[in-house]
Amino acid sequence: MSSRWLALSLLLLGLVPAAGCTDTQVQPLQSALSNVDNKLTLKGEVCTAPPDPRGFPVKVVAILDQSGSMCVSDPPGSQNGSGFCEQAAVQAIVPPGVTEPARVRAMRKLVQQFAAQPNVQLAIVPFETNVKNVWPPTASGQRFGDPSAVDDAYLAGLQTELGKGTDYQGALAYAYSIIASDITQTEQNNPELLPRTRYVVVFLTDGTPYPRCSANDSLATYATPETPYLTWADSPSAGDFCNLTDPTSPDQITGFITGTDRNQNYQLFAYVDQLMQLKQQYNVGDIRFHTVLLFNQAAVAACGTICQDLYGVFPGVSPGDYPAEAKKIASWVLTQLAQRGNGVYQEFTNGEIQDLGLGALDYSSLASQNVLKNLFVQALRATPSVDHREVDSDGDGVPDTVDNDYTLGTNRYLTDSDTDCFDDGFEQRHQDEGFQAANDVDTRGCDPDSPLTLGCACRDTDGDGLSQFTEAFMKTRPGIIDSDGDGIPDGVEVRYGLNPTVSNAGLDTDGDGIPDADEIKADADPSVRDLAFNQTLGYQYAVTPKPQDDGSICYDFTVSNLSLVTPPTHAGVGQGFNLFKVFFDQAPESGVTSDYGVWKTACAWAQYAPPSVRDPAGPELQLNDGDFYSPENLVSPSDYLNKCVGNAP
Repeated sequence: MSSRWLALSLLLLGLVPAAGCTDTQVQPLQSALSNVDNKLTLKGEVCTAPPDPRGFPVKVVAILDQSGSMCVSDPPGSQNGSGFCEQAAVQAIVPPGVTEPARVRAMRKLVQQFAAQPNVQLAIVPFETNVKNVWPPTASGQRFGDPSAVDDAYLAGLQTELGKGTDYQGALAYAYSIIASDITQTEQNNPELLPRTRYVVVFLTDGTPYPRCSANDSLATYATPETPYLTWADSPSAGDFCNLTDPTSPDQITGFITGTDRNQNYQLFAYVDQLMQLKQQYNVGDIRFHTVLLFNQAAVAACGTICQDLYGVFPGVSPGDYPAEAKKIASWVLTQLAQRGNGVYQEFTNGEIQDLGLGALDYSSLASQNVLKNLFVQALRATPSVDHREVDSDGDGVPDTVDNDYTLGTNRYLTDSDTDCFDDGFEQRHQDEGFQAANDVDTRGCDPDSPLTLGCACRDTDGDGLSQFTEAFMKTRPGIIDSDGDGIPDGVEVRYGLNPTVSNAGLDTDGDGIPDADEIKADADPSVRDLAFNQTLGYQYAVTPKPQDDGSICYDFTVSNLSLVTPPTHAGVGQGFNLFKVFFDQAPESGVTSDYGVWKTACAWAQYAPPSVRDPAGPELQLNDGDFYSPENLVSPSDYLNKCVGNAP
């Protein structure tokens, strides 16, 4: 073993004395403390950060129906030529004095509203036969943009580019794709933002999808307004869409295979269901899917027979009732979509459409006051057994009675005896996966002389207690201290054989009646049945919140019943030096159970070498908020020697 590795390990464990530090600093035991000689209490104050709304994105997708029928339900509108919207019967429907569709006015107001909210980003997805003219433009490479950058001419153009079809399926697929890709990109680059992000989809349309196509043209029963949940037959006059392929036609649905299902209920519902599954899969703060129906039943009736192809012909129903039947179907579909998307269904009918507003939907961020998620203490020079705390001189989770040349074949004063960046405790627990703690550099770890890892060094980039090689093997997040957001750092879970990528909330791994999280707080082993240990030697906590004027909360805490052990003298350092680490996890109150949290850590030294030495002489050590550091700044040997309260060795 190189002298460099030995020196680093000894420093980390406090086994090399700091300059000028001698036993003259140690205070003798006092007879008044005889009943608490080996007990220590940590007291102090630690504070959350003031709330900052800028770190809570709201990403809105507005899906806007641009089919030709919109010039009937929400006029005026044009197909930019001599299309359906330019026919006299349709032009006659335009209300007097109305020169701009209600949806354009509503979008303009919504953009203005969002421009005053710096944490809101927007995507606009117009669709008809295909999705087209999205904002931000696809050429920009952005999925969402700053609402204040939406050009007014772009919004005005929404009334002049109407098409023929109303392909719900394509629009939902596109919306799903931009949200899913945004989530995966954020998960790779800034995963801590996902639990604080709200995605809001607003799907605005004036009717049912067109075309609906059925792969089976021989069903005995198809859907009707009374049974909308069944399979729909091909839409009337939709033969060109459903059964003919013409790649050169602008009316061809991109990606559609003729003769297959299109816009059937199960296909539409599937995209919303998949969208909602992203919330759980990626620990997203919130996803909502809202639907808005614009249905001018009076205008559809006034339009007459030329609107029947657009809104539907229903066997056994009087033509005068076609508009009402069409609205019934549209309302049912959009209600189902909103319910599946945990959203709100709204409808604006007849004259109400002119008062259309989209601003009342919930676009609020998840920003809230930061509160305590977890606070606990861990001994770094002792490890719990079934009925007592054993000396663990190097803090690798293996007691000295096992961590030695005779038993495990390891060095009790080095956390990583073979210097491969997998500590001895980890390798002992994972022997069945080929790890060896003693004198066997694992090829999955660090070997500075190997061409695969030439010049490597161990790094703990997030302060969770795991090297980059251990994080890679365990598939944890190297930039997040708590990969599963359960309030327990990855390194602590790995120490006890728990899965750091699956939340332990509510679990009792060893079945002793004490949840894993409570055993961690007690500094007990959640993988061993140790009820008596928890009751007699478990750490005890008292925490009192104190709200501050700036929105932060300071917590007075007391952690008592900390047992002091007596590690042996080594490398010129006196015996009995104990090291404790305090973990503090804060999270927004709105998502405290799922947020990865913002962590702070502190540390404290105490010495206990009976019968003559105890430091501090009194029963407690005091910590202040200024003694807490970001976890990645409390990992190196010098950190533990220079940043802990109490007298370091």
